[in-house]
Amino acid sequence: MPSVSVVLPAYNAAATIGDTLQALLGQSCGPSDREIIVVDNGSTDGTPDVVARYPGVRLLHESTRGPAAARNCGLHQAAKDIIVHLDADTLPARTWLARLVAPFDDPRVVLAGGRTLIFHPTTPVERYIAGAGLYETERAITRPPFPFVPSLNMAVRRSVALEVGGWDVGLLTAEDVDFSHRVLKRYPDSIAYARDAVLFHRVRATPEQLIRLADSYGRGVAAMYMRYRDEVRWDIVKTVKVRGRIGLRAIEAAALRWGAAVRIVPPARADFSYCHYLWSRHFARGFFTYYRRAQWEARA
Repeated sequence: MPSVSVVLPAYNAAATIGDTLQALLGQSCGPSDREIIVVDNGSTDGTPDVVARYPGVRLLHESTRGPAAARNCGLHQAAKDIIVHLDADTLPARTWLARLVAPFDDPRVVLAGGRTLIFHPTTPVERYIAGAGLYETERAITRPPFPFVPSLNMAVRRSVALEVGGWDVGLLTAEDVDFSHRVLKRYPDSIAYARDAVLFHRVRATPEQLIRLADSYGRGVAAMYMRYRDEVRWDIVKTVKVRGRIGLRAIEAAALRWGAAVRIVPPARADFSYCHYLWSRHFARGFFTYYRRAQWEARA
């Protein structure tokens, strides 16, 4: 197996990162030549103290805000052939690392993503995220116009990551979409999906958290449309379709919630529809807020 540097960005992750590190240290059948690097991104909750409890884990500090800056710090300090990324609120299965780096036996593969499952979804929002496949790698790596590998379950050749300039610190969201796009422009058809590289992800649990996440993701997609205007364009037809879709989802959600109230619709179905409407509405709000401001700034 190739040598591996696991780079784990962390910000105020004291409640979860211990479980993540324990799972990483307990990997079986993985590469023998590997290192684990945690990059603390200015935590104020004692995250570095938790990391210090795990011998052999290297702790770095990055003051520039954002996961892109933290990953760049790890990228430049790493010493191995393959850079593996996961988030500080995830739990890798025991064979995750071995399965994730296995595709690199093929020299044509430069970027790989594993299978992400939602960790014990119990709230309506958690069940929605699981059912809607928001973190489904298999779909992400084939979706137009920007196929990508989600950074919470990613492996990339270190030489290629350096070749494309690393991660863009100007992006606080969708940085993995941008990174993957730059890799694929240079190395087309180089993504591999490692279905057996299973990782569990703790996700947002409340409607308020879902709204903030949707708004953030919408802004990230808008940033990609503005950044790569020569490759993909937004137009009035797309705007009309999005607004129409949101309107239909609002009507459906209201009807199903009424149906659940009078007990002719399963509550779980009504909850899913309402969460889908919230996601769609606030994703679009984030997208159009960023896109219009960026257009205005470009013309100024």
